Amino acid sequence: MKIVIDAMGGDNAPQEVVRGVVEAAPQIPEATLVLVGQKERIEPLLAECGAVPGNVQVKHATQIIDMDEEPVQAFRRKNDSSMRVALRAVKHGDADAVISAGNTGALVGGAMLGLGEIEGVKRPGIAIPIPTEAGCSALIDVGANPLCKAIHLLQYGIMGSLYIKYLRSGLDNPTVGLLNIGEESMKGTALHREAYAAFQKTSLNFIGNVEPQKIFSGKVDVIVCDGFTGNIVLKMTEGLGGFMLKQLTNGLASSLDVKKGVDKIASCLDYSEYGGAPVLGVRGIVIKCHGRSKSRAIANAVRTTAGFIRNKLKDHIRDEIKKMSRWGWLSTWWSASKKEEGE
Repeated sequence: MKIVIDAMGGDNAPQEVVRGVVEAAPQIPEATLVLVGQKERIEPLLAECGAVPGNVQVKHATQIIDMDEEPVQAFRRKNDSSMRVALRAVKHGDADAVISAGNTGALVGGAMLGLGEIEGVKRPGIAIPIPTEAGCSALIDVGANPLCKAIHLLQYGIMGSLYIKYLRSGLDNPTVGLLNIGEESMKGTALHREAYAAFQKTSLNFIGNVEPQKIFSGKVDVIVCDGFTGNIVLKMTEGLGGFMLKQLTNGLASSLDVKKGVDKIASCLDYSEYGGAPVLGVRGIVIKCHGRSKSRAIANAVRTTAGFIRNKLKDHIRDEIKKMSRWGWLSTWWSASKKEEGE
């Protein structure tokens, strides 16, 4: 098992990335962890960590894709960027997975250009765990594909169902809901209505439209939406969670019991608990970490990624997408949709 990590990606790179990899390495001795980036910056940081685990390596890359660069242009122009070198390792079969806290658009676009989609997948999607009363649910997509079609949403439901099964073992038939402004089947845009009708014809455990306030109830295991909406939900949740925790801490935390409760809430809302979000649907395991990730989040992302490799998440997605070919209505519907749009 080999995992390549973009050491130069993210607001706190390379320091926090290096520390996170060194922290995770002893816990997964069967994995080789390769830090990709500028050796002259990475190696002194490794020296500061003391005894470096034997399964940590460094691969030199001269360039960095900055967080504020135009994604596709930067990826194409910077052939020796740490992100592109890392993705190239997976493309050539030299690694099993990529982890990066860098530019989201460059990572997703680079994965599509460099690795390509799994056969049958129309667009990849980023899935994240959302804390709920049932433990957690999966929200997909949160930024990979802002301009969705119904077929994309349908496939997000399939891929999200596999992802949540990994996060919550024993969940055999996850419920799937379509994020919308109301529960009625005719609510939302033409896209929502078309997707709703398509979901009803599948073998997924589709429970209909889900309003935003129901996301945290735990009554739906997979929440499907376009990447623009999902990214807004994600960032609003982070902001509201931070605001509420600050209010609780300032106003109530004088009691030890209350402080324990606040700490528990903080743990549920902390993105670093899971470390990273998989870009589902590409040929390879690609994990996007939060841009502000520190060492704990990186370490958790490495451990989570190792689990995805062991459990063959990519292969399960490929197999489930293949099964879609058995839905005879799907090819007819998709061909008709493309014809109407002039594709």
